[in-house]
Amino acid sequence: MAVIIRDTERVFPLQAVPYLDVSLDDLFHSLLSIKRANCPNWTDENSSDLGIQLLWMFAVQYHWLKAHLERAKNSCFISTTADRESMRLLCELVNYQLGTASAASVVVTFTCESGHPEFTIPAGTQVATEETDDQPAVIFETSSAELVQVSDDSADVVCMQGETESQEVIGSSDGSTGQRFSLRHKPVISQSDTVEVYAGAWETWTRVNNFVDSEATDKHYRVEVHEDRTCHIVFGDGINGQLPVRGTNNIRVTYRKGGGIEGNVAANTITELLSAVAYVESVNNATAASGGTDRETLDHARMHAPAVLKSLDRAVTAEDIESLCTGFTSTTYGGLAKAKAFIVGNYAARVAIVPRSAGLPTSGLKSALETYLQERRMICTTIDVIDPQYYEITIEAELAILPNYSLTTVCGTARSRLVAFLSPAYQDPETGLYPHEFGRNIYLSDIWSIINNTPGVDYCNVTEPTGDTIVPNDQIAAVGVITLTGRGEAGKVSFVDTALEPPATTGGGKMGTSGMET
Repeated sequence: MAVIIRDTERVFPLQAVPYLDVSLDDLFHSLLSIKRANCPNWTDENSSDLGIQLLWMFAVQYHWLKAHLERAKNSCFISTTADRESMRLLCELVNYQLGTASAASVVVTFTCESGHPEFTIPAGTQVATEETDDQPAVIFETSSAELVQVSDDSADVVCMQGETESQEVIGSSDGSTGQRFSLRHKPVISQSDTVEVYAGAWETWTRVNNFVDSEATDKHYRVEVHEDRTCHIVFGDGINGQLPVRGTNNIRVTYRKGGGIEGNVAANTITELLSAVAYVESVNNATAASGGTDRETLDHARMHAPAVLKSLDRAVTAEDIESLCTGFTSTTYGGLAKAKAFIVGNYAARVAIVPRSAGLPTSGLKSALETYLQERRMICTTIDVIDPQYYEITIEAELAILPNYSLTTVCGTARSRLVAFLSPAYQDPETGLYPHEFGRNIYLSDIWSIINNTPGVDYCNVTEPTGDTIVPNDQIAAVGVITLTGRGEAGKVSFVDTALEPPATTGGGKMGTSGMET
């Protein structure tokens, strides 16, 4: 018969083990103190003692358990999870989808052969940068067909980074609920997918964020992008979202793979024509590509996912409008880096937007955003999308260059870093956030730190601005005139650069002329 030992009959009284102590050493010493209190005759505390080894083993097990519990707990909340898959699932609960990579765009000039007839540059024509040992080629495709007249020496065509995978068969429907199919290639460019299901004829289905508002007859699908960037096409259950009919290889997808910041290539680097197009002699991009962004970071989702739950996809307050703008992305015109809403009277609002490519928003982007907001505004109210006001930051600094460094290279690098940081669409490489806000001041310490931490700079003296720059609440900082003077053993070199952003209506700097003198 088993002997039941009551709590009062225990040899040693129960003592709590501090699972949440900070470190493994803390846990071990807590167990050691319990040993000393209950086993006074056990005096050998050398690491070779079997009992001490057992205490270490228990401490390691407790520490592992604590770490596991902490990870499990943190994975339950948007604000604390460090796991992308957990974040994706949590965001779906509040109808927020983690953003995938966006493609860069650029205008490419197609130079024609002399004496050419009228011809067409087809949509999907591929051009690319030159492949090197260190860098693979970055491929772009023409967005639409371009007719070239006999009198034209060249044609400027908008190209988007990425490659089109046309009509990829992803599987066969078995008529069951919740079917999902994975795409063969990754990463997939945001909003580039078109799904077709064969039911006597190929039918195009509609993408939705979720099936909450889908009826049983709605031909809807949704997209899931997992942590490894694999893209899945998900269908409904026959109640919310129609079931694809049974068939063999009757589901296909056309999509574009690519995207990311690697598409933001420099000017004059797209020189390879990959597609065979008659009468085209050469290709080149006179300007740099822009608009390419990596997939959304967890820090960005932590900030913006709760705002979606708060606004409930409705534009009522200024905060709601800004939240909706942040989550807006156009497949043609790209997304936004920043938005600032202003309530004008009782029935109108204006929202100033900064595109991810910086500069002024195109009319197409503003029109697409207005349509998006009009569907979510209150009745009898109006929302107008306007250009932002840029507050130019003028910088003058003298740099002491270390020996064995090129004055021109160091000054050029410092200038490039300042231009990148002062862009209103500057994206923090670690968090993926756009730290510059409307009305956010630019601190002298930031400028000093950027210059002083440039490789080759011994020290610097910033003469303009003389202090922190106060930016008005309705404006956002942008780069103005940057004048850098480098001094070293090789002599002196000066850079004077004009602003790379559009002129602001007001600002701290005056536009200058471009040039370099040595």
